[in-house]
Amino acid sequence: MNLKQIRPARQREISELAEAIADEFCPEPHPVNPALIAEKTELAYKAADYGGYFEGYLEYYRGSFFIFLHLNEGEHLYIPRVRFSFAHELGHYFLDEHRIALMEPGMPPHGSKGIFSSDIGTEREADYFAACLLLPEKRLRRDVFRKKFNMTLMNELKNKYQVSMTALLLRFKGLGNHPLMVVCSIHNRLKWLNYSDDFPFKKLRTGIKGEIPECSAAAEYFREGTKYQKAEKVFAEDWFELYRADDRRREFWEYCVYYESMNQVISVIWEE
Repeated sequence: MNLKQIRPARQREISELAEAIADEFCPEPHPVNPALIAEKTELAYKAADYGGYFEGYLEYYRGSFFIFLHLNEGEHLYIPRVRFSFAHELGHYFLDEHRIALMEPGMPPHGSKGIFSSDIGTEREADYFAACLLLPEKRLRRDVFRKKFNMTLMNELKNKYQVSMTALLLRFKGLGNHPLMVVCSIHNRLKWLNYSDDFPFKKLRTGIKGEIPECSAAAEYFREGTKYQKAEKVFAEDWFELYRADDRRREFWEYCVYYESMNQVISVIWEE
């Protein structure tokens, strides 16, 4: 399935708000620091091991808001996963509709689990806010201007902005200078996909139970445990439902990001 999209006008509104907050509290050259934003806005937070029941949690209690963040053993506030969860909860706080709704009597707190995995509208908006906050549009556009898309560039940007590759790829998909598709698969089945508006294909060759294409590098990982450290050449017929015979041998590249603890692979696919 394709990730549920946010209306373009709403995307622009969220992006501009997130960028204004980033510029106010974390101006360049500093990376955006969600903890600093919370502290400067006097928003209380606590990071601890909450047993993995949530990644982040925003609660309204007795007239004040509180953010709770889950940390696994040995983790801290500044790893990409926790930074994204923190930014996601800040989204619920700074987006007026989310914050006001939480203040209504009987409204349950916002709890999030997983990045870009929810089909709930408010969660999708908070995910988008987080990506916009950590990867402000003007900064990212400047960093990719006239640069050729490749995974070396993506890794440089991932380290610069201190975000996960998944967050970077999905943000680049909307702002970058090269068409690409991002595919999330878990236990060899398609979880979600997202792609640039100008990516040439939209539908994958999935199996009866949603299995990802068997000729993909991702499927090879699930089948044999093979992990590629660089991009692998694939053909359009390996990944996509095709309607023209002359597209079959069209060449693409596939790069996999492996999340072994979740038996998950993020594949990015692009054409040179």
